[in-house]
Amino acid sequence: MADVLIRTYESRDYDDVRVLFAEGVMDYLCRPSTFIYILRLPHTHITVLVLSITLHLVFRSYLASLLGVVSLLALVPLVILFIFRQIIDKAYKADLRNIEESYMLSPNSCFWVAESKGRVVGMVGVQAAQGSHHDIELRRLCVTKDHRHKGIARSLCRRVIDFAGERGYKQVNLNTTTLQQAAQKLYMNMGFRIIKSKLVSNPFGRQANVSVTYYTYDIKSEPPVSGKF
Repeated sequence: MADVLIRTYESRDYDDVRVLFAEGVMDYLCRPSTFIYILRLPHTHITVLVLSITLHLVFRSYLASLLGVVSLLALVPLVILFIFRQIIDKAYKADLRNIEESYMLSPNSCFWVAESKGRVVGMVGVQAAQGSHHDIELRRLCVTKDHRHKGIARSLCRRVIDFAGERGYKQVNLNTTTLQQAAQKLYMNMGFRIIKSKLVSNPFGRQANVSVTYYTYDIKSEPPVSGKF
């Protein structure tokens, strides 16, 4: 962390932030754990079995069955890629379309970047939770692959917690998906607790058994200062 500066977002960071977010999302596509997770799903086993039996009955060939299964498995990364591209496009059209408007114009929201040698290597945002005067939401936490495991993500989270505490909020909320295992470990180690977990709403998410886990961090009030004045 010695060569890393955490500062508030500036307009010149716009392209870097959007690229960083896209790279962070796409990084999950390249992880073997994502592919293994899909392969271990009961739905995958059933689909492979049904396809294999069907092709064998139609073509009377084990080779045809094998080729069919291999072709199906080759489609898995393409399906995941399609889903991840949707996530990126949705963010680009939402809060990342105009970062200053989404985060910098309200006293109860903010966006920070972590900079190393003039390069943006991390980011995080915070916004007041809708319908609540006590909760605030941590959003878009991301660190470049070559700068992970250096405490940057923890420092960005800490910045959000301090920001919330300074403004009198009681809780910091966030959510992650099943595939974000490193993020889940970070949040638990920092003292976040799980509120609930539910399946994502889109059809692929339900079939892939991908769930969203919701966390909260309870901001402890500072003890009153005692002593003589």
